[in-house]
Amino acid sequence: MRAFDRAAIERYHLPSLVLMENAALRVIEWLEARFGSLKGKSVVVVCGKGNNGGDGLAIARHLIGAGSVVDVVLLGADDELRGDAAYQLFALQNGTSSREAGHAFLHFSLARNPSLLSELHPSFDIGLDAMFGTGFRGAARPGFAEGWELLHRAKHIVAIDTVSGLDTDTGESAEGATKVEATITFAAPKRGHFLRDALDLNGELWVGDIGTLPHQMDETATDCATLDAPTVQKLLPSRKLDAHKGDAGRVLVIGGSVGLSGAITLAARASLQIGGGLCLAALPRPILDSFCAACLEATTLPLASDEAGALVSEALEDIADAWDKMNCVALGPGIGRSEGTQQLVHSIVRDCPVPLLIDADALHTLPTIAAEVAARKAPTILTPHPGEMGTLMATDAKTVNENRFQVATECAKKYNAVVVLKGARTLIAAPDGRVWVNLSGNPGMASGGAGDVLSGTIAGLCAQLKDALTATQCGVFLHGLAGDLASESKGYGLVAGDIAAHLGDALVQIDNSELETVNARLRRLI
Repeated sequence: MRAFDRAAIERYHLPSLVLMENAALRVIEWLEARFGSLKGKSVVVVCGKGNNGGDGLAIARHLIGAGSVVDVVLLGADDELRGDAAYQLFALQNGTSSREAGHAFLHFSLARNPSLLSELHPSFDIGLDAMFGTGFRGAARPGFAEGWELLHRAKHIVAIDTVSGLDTDTGESAEGATKVEATITFAAPKRGHFLRDALDLNGELWVGDIGTLPHQMDETATDCATLDAPTVQKLLPSRKLDAHKGDAGRVLVIGGSVGLSGAITLAARASLQIGGGLCLAALPRPILDSFCAACLEATTLPLASDEAGALVSEALEDIADAWDKMNCVALGPGIGRSEGTQQLVHSIVRDCPVPLLIDADALHTLPTIAAEVAARKAPTILTPHPGEMGTLMATDAKTVNENRFQVATECAKKYNAVVVLKGARTLIAAPDGRVWVNLSGNPGMASGGAGDVLSGTIAGLCAQLKDALTATQCGVFLHGLAGDLASESKGYGLVAGDIAAHLGDALVQIDNSELETVNARLRRLI
């Protein structure tokens, strides 16, 4: 964003004050859309000394023009402001007419004079957090605690650009940073908005246009992008009227073991409910009956197993006879980690000639054969949760979650695979270094079997689309959207089968979806 700002100012001659003014107008538009007329509403704007505070001062001036009763509280003294923030303070102090003067109250040096808190109103309709912006790093600054205490007198708290105290690179927050109702950021979201503490602090996340053109953003773009409904809508092709089940893709799902028959059942069902034409489930003979009772639409390939009901390496011959007819193979749901199973996984990874998705216990075999995975000629998709990613990258889940973008990117390069790092705001990493942040999904999806549904969803789409990356992008988003639809009636009580059952609804919704907007200049991400 710093590079973008420099380019906008120096190359395209957009004055920084114009960018700040546009940011302020986006906030006013959002407030009017959310709360209706702002006339008579009491608003407290808590401003720091930098550009984030300058945004707050510009917003305050427009609020006064809208008829709000505004208390503007600066953490520092008026002579501590520099640059655009100082200009905005001057405009606020000198641009207020006598009629408007009764609507604005300026309070300085909260950091030095905490007793100001006792002089201010005990409650406000709206509180605007403009203390610290995207440059914040490390521990809380003077006035931070008092600023949050004041903001908590408001019925609704909105953060300007970012929640104060949040590191927008890492998502870590300083002690005392507080959840807000909404965050209105500008030009583009920041990585930290999708990581760690930010996931709970952001509230709704909105992006406001501050007067830039797409090619200007492209010039300073990173390798990271968001994955939303319009993106997926463009990626999903329409089906021809004369299509038959063979055209809709053939999926081979390999997995299951005694005690884990539900995993392969969920994966198989999902591959069909996302529109796959045919699904063949290759599974141990002991769980054949339970699978057939739960999934009527899939065909089956019973395989040899050991005494415990896990697949053995001798099953490879039957699997190999089947995979040439398939468009995608999903390996791992419920497969277990027996020695014979690991040998089978190794052989499948080495020999499978079609796109191969690897999930669950099958992932644990990969670190010892990483070079063979990377050398595969057909595309590979890996779908680890943070613990499994720790195994793949010789680290632990905590380290993974602290470095999600970096670890996902390194894993994709190491295994030459499309990698799905599951979790809150699932990431999709491509071997070329690009990363997408998925914007669908909810905490209710933290339920056993949800990952198996995801594997089947991606495999079913891969069989249809014949492109591993596109199928993964669409599959991750539609899986999350199905979970969102299920949560409308189930809340946190949804189970994996509910996600699978709503995949068709997700496809219908994506066909009819439009970005939720206040207007053409504001769009909601989360």
